[in-house]
Amino acid sequence: MSAFFSGTETAFATVNRIRMKNIAAAGNKKANKVIRIADEYDRALSALLIGNNIVNIASASIGTVIFTTWFGPSGAGISTLVMTIVVLIFGEILPKTYAKQNAESLALRVVNILDFFIKLFSPLIFLFLKLTSLVTRNGETTPSVTEQELKFIIEESENEGVLEQQESELVQSALDFDEITVEEILTPRVDVVAVEEQEDPERVKSLFFEEGYSRLPVYSGSIDHVVGVVHNKDFFRAYVQNQQVSLNEIMQNTVYVPPKKLISELMKELQRLKSHMAIVTDQYGGTIGIITLEDIIEELVGEIWDESDEEETPVVKLSENRYQVSGDLDPEDFFDEIDYDYPEQDFEELNSFAGWALETLERIPEPGASFTYRDMEILVKEVTDQRIVTLEVIFHPKEEITEKISEK
Repeated sequence: MSAFFSGTETAFATVNRIRMKNIAAAGNKKANKVIRIADEYDRALSALLIGNNIVNIASASIGTVIFTTWFGPSGAGISTLVMTIVVLIFGEILPKTYAKQNAESLALRVVNILDFFIKLFSPLIFLFLKLTSLVTRNGETTPSVTEQELKFIIEESENEGVLEQQESELVQSALDFDEITVEEILTPRVDVVAVEEQEDPERVKSLFFEEGYSRLPVYSGSIDHVVGVVHNKDFFRAYVQNQQVSLNEIMQNTVYVPPKKLISELMKELQRLKSHMAIVTDQYGGTIGIITLEDIIEELVGEIWDESDEEETPVVKLSENRYQVSGDLDPEDFFDEIDYDYPEQDFEELNSFAGWALETLERIPEPGASFTYRDMEILVKEVTDQRIVTLEVIFHPKEEITEKISEK
């Protein structure tokens, strides 16, 4: 009986609820009962502990009587030693080990017996739970699985071959999706291709062909005053009818968003407004950049390529310890790609290597400027129009980094 109570306790503590729900969905009535009892585990645990203690006390008492009869006064000590070993091995270790390895199947076999003991001891269970509630204070309910634990489970599932790499990456992206802000994935102002509202239609036509974009922002005076968005289909439909087409007549309203807005919220807003592009503005109304629905979706499913996209290589491995990186590359993406451990809090406010260099050097650097971080040296390689285009990351032994810091 001790083995039953101990094994059942472990089985219900470790039973996989998702697997059990699948069994229940297949029509197994016992599985529904297992789920119900597992959801009220405190009641089940109380019944199991009461039963286990009754059995252990009874077996110890009977053992003492038997061994005292056989060995006289020394029988009590012998009984304690023998019963401790027997209960420990056959009443604890073996049943709990078996139950941990066969939690679902064991739970299904013993659920009716456990349900009987829960009903049998229900008055005592009620009393114990009331006493427990007086001792333990009610606080916030701790989730059964945290986000970090779920990510670890996904990684382990991938390592064990349960999930393919692509499936694992998709789930990880979905978990991270709610934490990404617009400023982390926007196209910066300097890379935005836009047209003036009075632009010559021939020039607009050329831009659509040359850049391959389906939409272009339309501004009045300067790009800080974006007044709409023109779609290539609308433009060419109007252009065929009138080559002097006015952008003001065919452009669509634009959506303005702050840089700190979560992309999960923006996606819902764009879907509601049936829009594919938003203009990202700062607190003064100036244009920071643009973000498209495609940019948001790519955070979930990865890069989406079409025939107009030019393939870019943000990371080029030059040697065993040297990498060339794009200034637009997020340092965290680089570290993840090369499997480098780093404290995430160091990069919470950084979205690119270029931004990292500017913040650290506190100036627009010239090619050759460098700074150090942990065991790496980050060297600025190319700067164009006050913009850091490429950098080089060099990993050094710790003693070399110490020397470089001393020299500086």
